[in-house]
Amino acid sequence: MALKLLVAVLASATTTLMLWPNDRSSVAPHSLEADRFNAAFAPFRQELHQQQGLHQESVIYSSAPRRALRSVGGWETGSPDSALDQGIPSNFPRRVQTVKFTAPEQHFAKYPPSGNASTAALEGKPLRYLIGTEASWPGREDEVTVVSYSTAQPARRGISIAYCNLFDEHNAGRYGPYLHNSDTAKQYNEGQIDPRGPGWEKNLREQFERRRKQGFEYVELDNPDAYSTKDVIGAIELAATYDLKVIAKNPGLMGSGAVAYVAHPNVHGIIVERGAGNAGDMDRLRRKAGKPTLATWFVAFGAGRAWAGSVASTAKNYRNMGVTYSSAGEYGNAIDILPPT
Repeated sequence: MALKLLVAVLASATTTLMLWPNDRSSVAPHSLEADRFNAAFAPFRQELHQQQGLHQESVIYSSAPRRALRSVGGWETGSPDSALDQGIPSNFPRRVQTVKFTAPEQHFAKYPPSGNASTAALEGKPLRYLIGTEASWPGREDEVTVVSYSTAQPARRGISIAYCNLFDEHNAGRYGPYLHNSDTAKQYNEGQIDPRGPGWEKNLREQFERRRKQGFEYVELDNPDAYSTKDVIGAIELAATYDLKVIAKNPGLMGSGAVAYVAHPNVHGIIVERGAGNAGDMDRLRRKAGKPTLATWFVAFGAGRAWAGSVASTAKNYRNMGVTYSSAGEYGNAIDILPPT
C-alpha cells in the first residue's frame, strides 16, 4: 500500500509534514484508500491549523528533504548527505504540499538579544566590587554588588553578581588535569584547569549549580585570559543552561577573541582591572561587539589609585562607565571615583 504520509521533518523552528500531491493519475488505483486516509487525517490537520503561526506553502525539493542542523542562534537547514539520497523512489514528488507551524519559544535560541532587560538593568548603576570579603552586604536598590567566591547569598537589595572562577579556586586538586603556564594561578595559588580534561566542566557545573540555588542571576567568570576564546565561550554557554547571565572579566586581555567574547548574547556587562584596558579601549570594544551602551566598570585597589583617577578622567565622556577604588586591601570595599552616567 502506497504511503501517503512520507516524512516529517523538523527544521528551523518548524515541523514540516509532506503529503502526496493531489495527482489523480498517480493515485487512481488507490482512490478509495486515499479518501479514507484524507478523512482520517482531517482532524489532525485541523488541529495543526490552530497552532501559533501556522501557514501552508509549496516547497520544491531537488531530491530529498534537507537535513536540519542546529546552530547557536536557532535552526538552519543543510544539504542532505549522500546516505539520504539512497533508496529514494523514482516517483518521489518534486512538488509537495507542506504544513508548517511555529514551535514554542523554548525551542528558539537560549539567549535574549543584546539590549534586553537583563542587560539594561545594569546600566547606569555603580558597582560594589567586594570579592575580597566574605561578608554579606545589605546593598542598595540602585547599585550592583559583586560578592566573593565564598559568599553564600546575594545582597539583600539591588542586583548581585556572584564571583566564579575558571581556575580551581582553592587548588583542591579535584578538577584535574591541570596546566602550569599561568602566572596569575601561581600568584594566587589556584589551579589552572585543563579545558580538555573532565575537571573543567566539573568545576563549572559545581559553581553554577551552587550559585543558582543561592539565588543569583548574574555571575562573573574570572581568569578568562588564561584560556582560549572557544573555551571561555563554552563556559558562558554552559552558564546559560543554568539561567545565569555572565559579566565579562578583563576582555581586553583576550586578544583577537575579545570582540567575540563581549558580543556573545549571554554577556551582560564588563569588569576591567588595572592593566586590562582604558575607557577608550573598552568603548571601542563594546561598539565593535554591537553593544555600545554595555555597562562597563573599572576597579582598582592598592597602588591602582592613580590609574583609577586617570581612567575616570576619560570614562566620564562615555555612557555607562564607572570607576571604583578599594582602600581596604584587594577589593575589601568600594569607593566611587566616577559613578556611571
